[in-house]
Amino acid sequence: MTTTIDPRIAILSALNEPPYNEVAESRCVPWDEAEKMLDAYRAAVVAEVVEALQAKGGELSTQAEEEMRRDLEEQAQVWHEAAEAARRLKRRKSEAQGG
Repeated sequence: MTTTIDPRIAILSALNEPPYNEVAESRCVPWDEAEKMLDAYRAAVVAEVVEALQAKGGELSTQAEEEMRRDLEEQAQVWHEAAEAARRLKRRKSEAQGG
């Protein structure tokens, strides 16, 4: 597992001490930077969701094997499919943004 900076902290830090905008006469985050920070936050949330869905699917698969229950394996498959759907959503969003 790789260690990355939590984008939520980056957003909060940037909003807490943003640069001064002379045109608006206020403190703000430049539009492009705010978009990047929010996209990073969104991607991190989707990654957390994918991880949680995969973990639950894995738990159910293990339980299904131990108890030899097909119904649990079918439930596990639903969790794995949900994780894959979230992963595809993240990939499409990333490709649409050119990254």
